[in-house]
Amino acid sequence: MGSIHSSANLTNRAWYSNIEAGVFLTDVEIQESGFEQQLEAFFSELESLDVTIPLSQTIIDEQVELARLKAKHQAELNGKSRLVPEWQGISYKDDTKAADKHKQRFSQEWHSTLSYIHGIAEVIDDYRPGWVSEDIPALWQVDQFLHAYYYNQVRQPDGTYPFDDFNKRNSTNPNAALKEQLVWWQNQKMPPSNEDFTFYESAPTIRRLLSKENISQLSSSDFCSVCSATHATKDHVIKIPTSTLGRGDVTTLTREERIPLYAKLMFSLRNGKGQTITELLEFVLYGGKPETVWERIYMAGKLPEYKMPHYGINSIAEVAGWAMPEHTPPRNGRTNKALRALGYPVKVYI
Repeated sequence: MGSIHSSANLTNRAWYSNIEAGVFLTDVEIQESGFEQQLEAFFSELESLDVTIPLSQTIIDEQVELARLKAKHQAELNGKSRLVPEWQGISYKDDTKAADKHKQRFSQEWHSTLSYIHGIAEVIDDYRPGWVSEDIPALWQVDQFLHAYYYNQVRQPDGTYPFDDFNKRNSTNPNAALKEQLVWWQNQKMPPSNEDFTFYESAPTIRRLLSKENISQLSSSDFCSVCSATHATKDHVIKIPTSTLGRGDVTTLTREERIPLYAKLMFSLRNGKGQTITELLEFVLYGGKPETVWERIYMAGKLPEYKMPHYGINSIAEVAGWAMPEHTPPRNGRTNKALRALGYPVKVYI
């Protein structure tokens, strides 16, 4: 995973005659260079423009046809009208209002998605499987219902997760798709993908270690336990180069081998405010009113002065939900993908 940065654009000269240059950056390199914020801001601005439209098969087919015509009839192609009007590209300028726009878009996405999660939470107890005890917080139940749905219903035999295909089928009636899957969830006699471990082991561990009483005494070993119980962090740690983890002498490490090294690394780092990872998490969870935790999640995950290398917004949003389920749900990339598969109009990435 990563991004390509190139001088090429979608013009005829770029495609057919110019010599263009580009570089590929992995997601780890993007984070280490501090480029993530600029990249997100650029695409958020691009997405907000009226001329921006989703890529469809119809547009792809048209472009293939245009390429065929160009090779055969250059003159005819130059005069052919396009299905989508030609656009000369974004006129991007970095000003002081860009960060405010980015925060506003984040807030809109956060709260609109939150409304869908809370809607499911209102009925989740009515579909609680027998192996889920009554005292499990509703927002934890929603998260693990979405987890089970994504990894058992959306996942295909070839290992793919075509959530956008599911969205096309379910977008006309998300409520019907939701009810069908809630009934499926309720009928599971056993946890389909280790959801019981999350309910009774990993989530309570995070809640205890990151409680208001304990968080300031969090040790490297404790943080290792938090990381081992956080899905987003476990997904990220496997992508970090072994040299960054202090093991440049080897080329491969298992996830279990990586997590203690990662926890030690994180404890050695400071953000632009001089905060440790413990102080950053304490700020996010308890540095203001519970109803504004979304804003502190945004600050910790997006603003350069708060952002901690190798600890992204998905990890922060997820642990916030495990630590404070009475105020906010656990959220990571899988949360939005599962909601999108159910037909809800949510963005995949937060």
